[in-house]
Amino acid sequence: METTIEPITCEVCHRPPETGYDSHIDNPSSHIPKVNLSAGMCGNCHTDSHHPIIDEWDEYSYKKFDMESMASHSEPTDVAETFILERDNSCVSCKSTDGAIVSLEDESIDGLNLDEVPQPEDVEEWRVTCVACHEPHSAEYRIEGALLCGNCHNGMGATADGMTTEIHHPNWEMYNDSIYNTGNHPEIGCLDCHMASREYNDTTHETAVTGHTFDYEPELLFSLESSGKCYDCHDEKFAEVIETRQGLIAQRIEELRSVQNNASVALENLNGTASYETKLEDYNNAVFYMHFVEEDGSLGIHNMEKANEYLDKSEKLFNSVTETEEPVEQPGFEAIFAVFGLMFMFWIAKKRD
Repeated sequence: METTIEPITCEVCHRPPETGYDSHIDNPSSHIPKVNLSAGMCGNCHTDSHHPIIDEWDEYSYKKFDMESMASHSEPTDVAETFILERDNSCVSCKSTDGAIVSLEDESIDGLNLDEVPQPEDVEEWRVTCVACHEPHSAEYRIEGALLCGNCHNGMGATADGMTTEIHHPNWEMYNDSIYNTGNHPEIGCLDCHMASREYNDTTHETAVTGHTFDYEPELLFSLESSGKCYDCHDEKFAEVIETRQGLIAQRIEELRSVQNNASVALENLNGTASYETKLEDYNNAVFYMHFVEEDGSLGIHNMEKANEYLDKSEKLFNSVTETEEPVEQPGFEAIFAVFGLMFMFWIAKKRD
């Protein structure tokens, strides 16, 4: 039997104006249907075991969700990060759907389009919902490729400048010059790994996976069931390779903690000396490079070469602080004057004898 799908007409998503749709058709600007930015609108249809998009996305509603240790696009910023409400609209760009839609009109990294982004008090949807990434009328991505995610998941230009010690979510900076984006590996973007999916199983009735938690699921990604193409080159065992490589980076970071502690003690001993300011810059840069790898969150998988390079830099800078010898205090004018005074007194005493 042939199955047809009814067309999704305007009224499915838009409530008619109080005066009805005829008034909107006759005078669109004066009678505008209300726009709904919530995920619930899309979730009315995009749910159940065949396409559980809303069910995966809405992690915030899970009983196990912990705002202290977990993050999700469904997590409302005005509840989880109330301090954002007192800041300017630069945070709104990535922390709300209202801001994301406007910000993504500029495809460049750091292009926040602040002239158009609403102020916090004017935001209606504080979660990053479906329409933040998808243009609702076409269902296409607002930006194709890794730039869609990179517009928010970037380090906002922070650099090792001798003063900065923290950087937040530098995922774009890690990925951008990695083998996945330079031609040394078949090109893949964020969605290829973070949205591994699987179709509904008609035999076992196993629920489909749409990837809308955006979690990295290596077992699914490298399985024959996945809709991705990783299995063409890597089998299921490659998940173990990934885990091993991540373990090596995690071990390096843990070892750096001890190196950092030694450098911290050495830096304190240098306080007040001529070397202090220079070594403080070295220390801050070392912390920055280590923090960069930690905050990326992939434990090197986004860019293993860069992760090791930055951890090498961090270790070298920490050691440069630890190995700095405290300068020997040179006698000041008062000490020299006292010595000459003492020698003069001995000379007078000897002359009298």
